[in-house]
Order: sequence, then structure tokens, then C-alpha cells
Amino acid sequence: MAQSPPVAPRDFLDVFTARRSAVGGKVSPVAIGTLLRYVTSDAGEPRVGRAGITTRRRPVPSAGGLHPFHLVCIDGVAGFVRWYDPDAHAFGVLDVDAARVCALNGSAISAVLGRDTGCTIRFIADVAKVAAAYEEPYSLVWRDAGCLLATLCLAAEWLGLTACPLGFLGQDMVGGLGFPEPRFLAAGGIQVASRPTQDRG
Repeated sequence: MAQSPPVAPRDFLDVFTARRSAVGGKVSPVAIGTLLRYVTSDAGEPRVGRAGITTRRRPVPSAGGLHPFHLVCIDGVAGFVRWYDPDAHAFGVLDVDAARVCALNGSAISAVLGRDTGCTIRFIADVAKVAAAYEEPYSLVWRDAGCLLATLCLAAEWLGLTACPLGFLGQDMVGGLGFPEPRFLAAGGIQVASRPTQDRG
């Protein structure tokens, strides 16, 4: 597996104390891909865990190492609707009406943040995957969603990006993105963008 791109050293305390929720400007798919690569990179080889399911060790805590989330990235300005493949560390194409998805997502983002700038990363959980290994899968999905959100916020700050947790779950878009219900559950998401100074020029 190729290494993640290098980033200038930064003290964790600096990242930790500087992190604030904020809405920034346009952001490139490369920047989003770099963020997701760091957050989803495996530490070691995959293993077989509960119920014969593949488990992975990543920076984000996850029950049993299952990491049940699909990360769908939507940038309305660029008309970009993709899912992030953490195995290939690449974006995959979704068979959807991108213009419609961007419009629906833009309305939801504007309603909670006041404007639709940057890239939305929606968390879509495979509840069946968790249920195959554990009782009370929903409890674990919600715990994992919180861990994912917090890790993304800190990693975005570290990479010089803004990040703002979203105040909705987004179940209304799950089926339209090609994830069959009730197996898949929307668990919120985050809006990631560039800092205002990066938009100048």
C-alpha cells in the first residue's frame, strides 16, 4: 500500500486546542481524499474476527474493528458525488443522478449551516454487518459514528481544513444514494472545507 502524503509536523496539543467548528470555502477532491486516507489507513494486515468478518485496525475506534461506515462525499459546487473506498484509497462512482443529489444535499446543508460550501461527507452505516457480530448493533453504530466524527474533526484541523459536524442524520437520502434500507442507516456527517485564506488568489 502506498504511503499517505507527507504533512508538516504539528504538535498534537496545538491541533487539539485549535480545533473549532467552522464553515470554510471550496475544497478540492484531492484534499478530501488526503483527509480520508489518513483517517481510514490500516495499521497492519486485516484479520478475521467475529462471525468470520474481516476486521481492521485504524486510527478511528470501531467496535470489533468492523468499521461499518460507507463515506459518501458530495460537493454541490463541483457536482461531485462519490464514495470513498478505504481499501483502494480512491473515490468510486455512485450510479445516481448527481445533480439531484447535490441539490438535495445543498438544501440540507444550507438549512443547518447557512450556506453550502465545501464537501459533505455523509456516514452511512451497514447495520447488518454489525448485527452479524454483536447484539444491540445500533448502540455500537452510534458510538462508532461519534468516534468517526471526532477523528475527522481533529484530522481536518491537522491538515489545515475547516470541519463542521452536521445536525442531521440524513436517512432520507440513503435509498437515493443506492444503499438499500433498512440494512443501511444514515448516521450524520461532516462538512469539510478550505480555510478562508486558502481561497484567496
